[in-house]
Amino acid sequence: MSIYAIGDLQGCFFSLQSLLDTINFNKKEDEVWFVGDLVNRGQGSLEVLKWCYEHRDNIKIVLGNHDLHFLAVFFKVKKLSKKDTFESILKIKNLSKIIDWLLSIPLVYGNEKNLMVHAGIAPSWSSELTKKLSNEVTIELNKNPKKFLKEMYGNLPNIWNENDKKEDRLRFAINTMTRMRTLNQDGSINFSFKESINKLPSNLTPWYLFPAEERKEFILSGHWSAIGVQAYTNGITLDSGCVWGRKLSAYSFDEKKIISVPADPRDLF
Repeated sequence: MSIYAIGDLQGCFFSLQSLLDTINFNKKEDEVWFVGDLVNRGQGSLEVLKWCYEHRDNIKIVLGNHDLHFLAVFFKVKKLSKKDTFESILKIKNLSKIIDWLLSIPLVYGNEKNLMVHAGIAPSWSSELTKKLSNEVTIELNKNPKKFLKEMYGNLPNIWNENDKKEDRLRFAINTMTRMRTLNQDGSINFSFKESINKLPSNLTPWYLFPAEERKEFILSGHWSAIGVQAYTNGITLDSGCVWGRKLSAYSFDEKKIISVPADPRDLF
């Protein structure tokens, strides 16, 4: 059995099929991990979501910020924006099955050797705390999706404090695991910088280079398309900007290498 981790899809269905062909994905034996953001911005959000649901026994997924936004629109917490490209999903029959499945997907997934998250992990968190917070979010999200999704939005708090009230702790957890890119010098999240590494101001540090709790796992993440694939001491970033016309990338766990395909023009607006 081979295992691959694939970067942000964002509705790039044809690019996904091209990449799966390139890695010779065998749905009976192989496993694919997706770093989140299955939907939005690309042409094929519906097709991507259907494929993932049909192959849910062979894949592992974590939720990304666009997936949470889709849920917020479904539960009428947010309205569709002009940039959203998942309206066709909202019209399909039996959508409730897919919604229930999405609600079950965690913010972090891992095993003894690897840990996958959409955006990143707070430097002060242990792997155990990261998983615990992910579980808390999943539980609260399923209790009352509409109420939870309403409370999810906001940039504060922007630094971890275990003594914060529950809704603040979980908002910070969601922002960390689905939105974080860089940290200020005090370890707080900077939400404004989204550009490439060579434009990074001296007062900001990529989250994965900030001094952190020692973790034994290899970290797989996405979200920050401007930096593409970046390997660092104990992890790798996998969002190579497919939806922006660049590449879709997979990381081979066995060969410890990146396999990429060009973005399929049919996925792009």
